[in-house]
This record gives sequence, C-alpha cells and structure tokens, in this order.
Amino acid sequence: TMESLAAMFAHRPYVVGFLAAFAVLAYCERGALRAALWLVLGTFLGWASEYCSVSTGFPFGHYAYHKEQFAGEIWLGPVPLFASLSFAFLSYFSYSAARRLLGQWTGAGWQLAAAPLAPSAAARGATAALAAIVGTWMDTVIDPVTLLGRYWFLGDLYHYESAGFHFGVPLSNYRGWLVTIGGIVLANEGIDALLARGRIRLARGPALPFESLWGIACCAGVFAFILAVNAGLAASSRVPAEEPVGAILASGALSFALFLAFVAIMIRRGYRAAAGLQPAHRG
Repeated sequence: TMESLAAMFAHRPYVVGFLAAFAVLAYCERGALRAALWLVLGTFLGWASEYCSVSTGFPFGHYAYHKEQFAGEIWLGPVPLFASLSFAFLSYFSYSAARRLLGQWTGAGWQLAAAPLAPSAAARGATAALAAIVGTWMDTVIDPVTLLGRYWFLGDLYHYESAGFHFGVPLSNYRGWLVTIGGIVLANEGIDALLARGRIRLARGPALPFESLWGIACCAGVFAFILAVNAGLAASSRVPAEEPVGAILASGALSFALFLAFVAIMIRRGYRAAAGLQPAHRG
C-alpha cells in the first residue's frame, strides 16, 4: 500500500537519495524501459536471494530480520521490501562503474570519457564479474556498520545466526553479495542481448555531463555515506566501549582508499588501451 511505501521511505530517507541517483543514471544510460526493468528485476532477484538465505542459509548464510523494526512496512515473506530494493540500486551503481572501468578512456577535463566494451558474451561476463566484485567491495564497509544500526537511525534490523570474523559479518555474506550482484547484472545483460537479437532498439536517455564517472561516483558516495555514519558512531558516547567502532572505521577507510586506487589504475589502463589502438605516426 501507499502508506507502507511511505513508511519505508520515511524511516530511511537516504534510500530516497540513492534511488534518485539510480533513476537519473539508469534512465540516461539505458532509457526508461530498461531502467524500470533493472529496478524490478534487481529487487526481485535480491528478494529471491535473501528469501533463500533466510530459509536455507545460502547464499548469505543464516540470518533473520527483526520484524519490530519494520512496523507498517511491506514484507514479502520473511524479507522486508526495503532490503531487496537496495540490491537494485547497488547492483546498478556497480554495473555502471564496471562497464566504464573495463573500457577505453580518452580525453581530459570536460572531454573525459570512457567507451564501454563492445557487446559480446565475453564482455558481458567480464562486466558482471567486476560489478560483483565492486558491489561486494562496498558491502565490506556497509555490513559491519549496519550491524551497529541500533546505535544510529538505521535501527537494529537483523542478526546472523553465528557471528562472523569480519566485525560480526560471516564470510558467507560476501559470497552472497558476489552471487546476487553478479546474477542481477547477468540477467539484465541477458535481456539486453535478447532485445538486440530481436532488433529492438536499445534506446537511452539524454547524455549526462561527465557521464563516464557517474557510476564510479555513486559507488564512492555509498562508501562515503557509510564512513560518515561510522565516524559519527566513533565520536558518539552512546556506543559502548566494547564495540570496535574505531577498528571498523579504519578498516572501512582503508577499503575506500584501495577502491579509489583501483579506479585510478583501471582508468590509466583504459588510457593505455586506447592509445594502443591509435595508428602510429611516422616522422
């Protein structure tokens, strides 16, 4: 119902911000139809993955949501819609970043741009694999902080059956992110291939300024948001001393720094790849 949707967004306004970024980026890169398909399919596959995990332990491991924290919100079985919705925009940010990072980079300043890989089965597989890695990379910063949700506005949303080695997060959780993000990207790329094979024009929206950087910037924004929350927790007197907030912050900051270094390395590689395709000039 509309009241349930309103409750979900009112309790977590940051989701609105990330959804707005997704809507703009996906519409411009893929057009209205394929952006809507990504939202629906990403949410559904995220829900299916979580439903399977809550029920069987695969792929994320055994965990459970706390229903009292989602009062008045939409539930699909044992999984709140809010949780599944997050997979749609996080998978798209990862995909948009991956398809640019794997491409060839040219220009500088206002002319900076990346050409995505030419469509092929190999290119789709490489993009899905890198997107899965990027999405999981973000989650190494997200999940340790969400487990501390009772100390900030997120709330105490869920718990794992057995605490894991990574600040309470089990290794199986990251396996689940690899599988789920990779699956969402492959499914959407498969739809693109079917549409192209049926000679249906893959329309897109208007071009964005610095469009090649938007997906990367959205991923960086997720890192920055979680680190800002983490920094607030580190400075808060509400968090018990036994919680390793400082260590989580240091780990997250290192992960973000490594991500930025990886982006720089991939862009440099893309420049070299583009230069290698230029015809040699004879003196």
